[in-house]
Amino acid sequence: MFNEQLAMPLSVDQKASFDNFWVGEHRELLASFKAAVELGEPRLLYCYGPTAVGKSHLLYAAMRLATQRQVNTSYLPLRDPYINTDMLSLVDVSNVVCVDDINAWAGDDLKERALFSLFEQIKSSDGRLLVTSSNAPAEQGFVIPDLISRLASGLLYPLRELKDLEQRAVMKLRAKHKGLDINDDVLKYLSERTSRDTAKLIALLDELDRAALVAKRRITIPFVKQYLNSNR
Repeated sequence: MFNEQLAMPLSVDQKASFDNFWVGEHRELLASFKAAVELGEPRLLYCYGPTAVGKSHLLYAAMRLATQRQVNTSYLPLRDPYINTDMLSLVDVSNVVCVDDINAWAGDDLKERALFSLFEQIKSSDGRLLVTSSNAPAEQGFVIPDLISRLASGLLYPLRELKDLEQRAVMKLRAKHKGLDINDDVLKYLSERTSRDTAKLIALLDELDRAALVAKRRITIPFVKQYLNSNR
């Protein structure tokens, strides 16, 4: 069971890829994620920002690419209460290690020491470490100075909260990759009347897609209104 938890879990977005990530101003960031998987450099990449800006999507995309390149990965979603310090000993430190929401362990001395030990093993084994967090290392609330230094030694990339037009661009890209026939007016309607959380909006697109298929209708504003009213 431990080893299953370290692989890409079934609950994450298995369709996440670099192709359906809205690039915006982050071309260098995407290139760095790809290079870490395919070229072995950078060895440490730390991506941080608020929720629903695509941090986990990038990790899933990296794992997807690694699978295509036959590179082993380990996935540690630290917000998951099932993940504990003992599980870190099961990580394949010689390949790509993805640590999601490292901020969830910030401030816990025992957990931070386990992370520092893991990172040192990855470094000595020529592995690659991809990390997501809510803030930069020095601002995250870590209590072990060596851990802060270790995390800050790699490439640091901030992701900011999406503006309305950017969020619609993300939704439009995901709709395109899903083959959805949905226009800008519908996307504007959704973004203005539902959640500001991009992940929830994308999940809503999936729900609307399934509902439209069942009803044999296009996704229009009247259809969205009807769906939202009947599912509140």
